[in-house]
Amino acid sequence: MNIKEFIHGDMLLSNWMKSNIILILIVAILLIFYITNRYSIEVSVKKIEKCSKEIKELQQHSTKIKTMYQKNSMMLVLDKKLAPIGVSISKEPIKEVIVIENNE
Repeated sequence: MNIKEFIHGDMLLSNWMKSNIILILIVAILLIFYITNRYSIEVSVKKIEKCSKEIKELQQHSTKIKTMYQKNSMMLVLDKKLAPIGVSISKEPIKEVIVIENNE
């Protein structure tokens, strides 16, 4: 086969091509299905990765909110229990005090 026969389409009229046209069509259809399936899988994987990141961020945020809620509810309970004896809880945050021990 030379370039002239290929350009004119003589290859498509050959006996081998005529006898295997159904096989060639089946292979072409399977190839199209394979490509579309592969593409849809890649899209799904990207969505799953994005959702996994969002879930991780939301879990971290949820943990922070839960911790804040527990602190606030504990302070509220203490405030209610100590109110009858006249003790109130300071609204200012606790400042850390560093104690330096002198070992002589």
